[in-house]
Amino acid sequence: MKKGILSKSALQYIAAAAMLAGHTAFLADSFAAAYFMTFFSRITIVIMCMFVAEGFYKTHDLNKYALRLAVCAAVSQLPYYFFRIGTLPQGVYSFLAGNYSARNVIFTLLVGLMLLSVLKSGMRYRYKLAALVCALFITRNSDWGFVGVMSIAVFGMFHGSFKKQACAFGVVLFVYFIAKHFGMTVQFALMGEIDINMLLNSVSYAGCLLALPLIALYNGKRGACPKYALYIFYPAHLAALFIIKLLLS
Repeated sequence: MKKGILSKSALQYIAAAAMLAGHTAFLADSFAAAYFMTFFSRITIVIMCMFVAEGFYKTHDLNKYALRLAVCAAVSQLPYYFFRIGTLPQGVYSFLAGNYSARNVIFTLLVGLMLLSVLKSGMRYRYKLAALVCALFITRNSDWGFVGVMSIAVFGMFHGSFKKQACAFGVVLFVYFIAKHFGMTVQFALMGEIDINMLLNSVSYAGCLLALPLIALYNGKRGACPKYALYIFYPAHLAALFIIKLLLS
């Protein structure tokens, strides 16, 4: 048992609160408040990925665990699409893959779990590399695609060593920032069109690092959170927030 003060339930409640803060940032009455809520919300994906990797080692039935994620992803897709896009899908392709971040984060977690199961198997390295490429390709239009898949991979591969997990996650986040945000920022700067909002949005991803001190306090205990609470919370809060958006508009 690890020494720490935070159980799995406590970390899940923190992650849920951070997610809710990020998704309700549009209700903030100032840019500073909205930015702080968004910055804080970045810790959610890290905690979720850590527990998916943890679940890989602790679950009694990996197939049932994957099935739960698949069902949650399917149930959450329509509420997620409405919340993110705000309109009815323009077609099957648009609904499934056509837009940026078209698929919800639970789908990303599911793919990450499947990838980890391959990486920890006895398959040859070329098959593992092929699985990694496929996972990144499949989640290219999913919420937190690259970060989610790679975070689950590094948390799972370095399971049992928080220092290695933290360092590997730092590398993942750095690569994501350089590949996706730094290049765009430089491109706009060379064009003389620096967008301060885009720049601040890029910086907000540093909020992911706030999750690491919290994970370091994880004591390995389950806590009192109901087993399916977060599976219900994710689609339910998205549906509720979409209704709020409709009422406000």
